[in-house]
Amino acid sequence: MDKLSDIEKLAKQVKDDPSNFQLRRQLATVFMENGYNKEALKELYILLQTFPEDPRLHYNLGIVLENLKKPEKAIYSYQNALRLQPDEPDFMYNLGYAYAQNGDYTRAIELFHSVIEKEPEDANSYFNLGYSYSHKGEYELAVPFLEKALELNPNDYIDCFYLAFAYDKLDMREQAIEFYEKVLEMSPDYSWAYYNLASIYFEQGYTEKATEFLKKTLELNPKDNEASVVFAKIMAKQNNLESAVKIILEAIKQNPYDADMHYTLARIYKEEGNNEGYLEELKEAMNNSDSLSFEPRLLENEIRLAVQDT
Repeated sequence: MDKLSDIEKLAKQVKDDPSNFQLRRQLATVFMENGYNKEALKELYILLQTFPEDPRLHYNLGIVLENLKKPEKAIYSYQNALRLQPDEPDFMYNLGYAYAQNGDYTRAIELFHSVIEKEPEDANSYFNLGYSYSHKGEYELAVPFLEKALELNPNDYIDCFYLAFAYDKLDMREQAIEFYEKVLEMSPDYSWAYYNLASIYFEQGYTEKATEFLKKTLELNPKDNEASVVFAKIMAKQNNLESAVKIILEAIKQNPYDADMHYTLARIYKEEGNNEGYLEELKEAMNNSDSLSFEPRLLENEIRLAVQDT
């Protein structure tokens, strides 16, 4: 009998005997395990009407609400679970994770520390501490937790990536390169690692290596705007303006409403002496000014000057 048949059979049993809460718990769990989140939500709400002080029900409700992209309600459910059972590491971890995903890294950090006090070998909590400190820009604090997480789980390429990123931010470039390369050993299609390696080599003046990694980045992720911009800058720096234009035009096909891409193309046209193309792309950037990475008034001033020069 397949899973769907099992679920239908269990759902029928609950319908025939709605006061059988053991069966209803089983049904809620089966719905959760098989991705039927709306159905699980309904069963959990019914159960909580009868068992409002059951911490595991609140915890499961938080998981379902997270799956349904309702982070604030998920946090409230995890808080209820932890209020009813304050020493449960699973509840601490999920509440911390929900805080981190919602951008509240300070609260997340506090909870992940609490998990580690109870479970000192929990690699996920070490990783999430490093992740949270990184997102606060506290890279020196992030590194030891990411290193510990990697020690506990050496095959975690995401952890390896964040560790490399933290080293990069601390200007520890040799270590950053080493760990980005380890990421690619474990996950050869991880485009962000290629891009970050390219950025390091570009900053160090190794344009040939940077170009190699940028090509791989764009092969794996043609919509990577930042990679296209850096690649075009390398071509422009080498006075290969024609190639720079082609790179940005290809990127604009993938991201037609990206103002920064149009602005980059405008600047290359200006270097070429193509004043008509320069002005046209400045205006196109202004038409999409909601995606600009700088103040639109600066672009307005540049357009006025360009008009005066034509």
